[in-house]
Parts: sequence; structure tokens; C-alpha cells
Amino acid sequence: MKIVNLKDLPSCIETVAWWHYNEWGALYPESDLRDFREDMEASLLADVIPQTWVLSGGGRVWGSVSILKEDLPNYPKLSPWLANVYVEPSKRGHGYGQQLVKVAMGYAEQQNLGPLFLYTPDQVSFYEKLGWSTFSDGIHHGKKIFLMSI
Repeated sequence: MKIVNLKDLPSCIETVAWWHYNEWGALYPESDLRDFREDMEASLLADVIPQTWVLSGGGRVWGSVSILKEDLPNYPKLSPWLANVYVEPSKRGHGYGQQLVKVAMGYAEQQNLGPLFLYTPDQVSFYEKLGWSTFSDGIHHGKKIFLMSI
């Protein structure tokens, strides 16, 4: 397994967009699959942000992570955001999610992007193990979320 920038594997955009839409579409009810695909395509064109990385191996992709300029419309002053942390269910529990997050965090540090932000409805302990801290909570489209930073 290796982690590569989406720019190096653009053929997987459909798969990655489908994962993100399936996993988080309810948190973005105004968006459809096409919007998620366009978000991935934006990663192919950007110099710094947005960026997306994928976990690949055996001729297919297994996970993703992104750094985005914006993620929650109610928090426009917070930027950049860690987002799209996803690992195929059959590959979970092997540390791939942590590896993906560490790649994105390393990139943010290398690019001097300042503090990173994220929100999660249910993975606070996962991110705490990687050094993230919760600084607020709220409701997003009827679901409780936790805002974190590092």
C-alpha cells in the first residue's frame, strides 16, 4: 500500500467521489454526486489547496484524505480543513487512516499552512490520538459535530 497524490492517479476520481458522497452526503444535502466529483477535480488543478491523497495498492484505491480551503460554511474564518478521511471498510483497523492523516498534516506543515481544522460527528478519539484537540461543538444539518484543530 502506498499513499499518492490524486494528481498521480486521476482515474480514481469517480470511486473517491462516490465514497465521499455515500459517507458524508447527508451532511451536505444541497450537494449531489456531481458536486463531490467536482471537488475532487479541483484537487487536480490546485497548486497548494485543495489537495487530495489516496491510499492505493493491488491496482485499486482503498482510502483518501484531503486538505480543503473551506469545509463548514458557518466557519468561514477557519482554514484550511482536513477532510475526506476515508478508508474502505475491509481495510479499516490497519492504521491506514492514521497514515493518510499524517500525510496531510505533513503537507500542511511543509507548506506552512498554519493550524489545520476539522469537524467530525463521531471520530474524536481517533483524531486525539494524532494530537488534535476539540475546541467547540455544534450542530450541522441536524447532526452533532465536534470542531478540532492541531
